[in-house]
Amino acid sequence: MSSLFGRKSAGNFSRLFCSRRFSCQLFVSRLSFYTTEEELKKAFSPFGKITEARLVQDYTSKHHKGFGFVTFESESDAQKALQAMNNRMIRGRLIFVEVAKPVTGEKRTL
Repeated sequence: MSSLFGRKSAGNFSRLFCSRRFSCQLFVSRLSFYTTEEELKKAFSPFGKITEARLVQDYTSKHHKGFGFVTFESESDAQKALQAMNNRMIRGRLIFVEVAKPVTGEKRTL
C-alpha cells in the first residue's frame, strides 16, 4: 500500500492511522510490582491483536513503576479492552485503564 509518505506496509499504516484518531494505546496503572510484560499482554490479548505491551521501568533500580502501556492494532480493539479491563483485578490489584495521552513538548525521562 503506498501513501503520500512513501511505501508503507499494512502494519505501519494501521499504527499511523490509529495515532491520528482515537488511540490504539492504553495506559494501565496500579499494576502489581510482580506483574510481567507477558502477563500484561496475556490479560489484554482476548480483546484483539496487541502490537506492544510494556511496563515502564525505573532508570536506577530497573524495577517497573507499577504502570505500563498496551498498544493494539486497531482502535475498536483498544475500545473493547478499555471498557472490559478498567477496574478489574490483575494479580490481586485493582487496575485502572485509560487512553494514553500523547507526550507534547516535554522531555521524557524513563
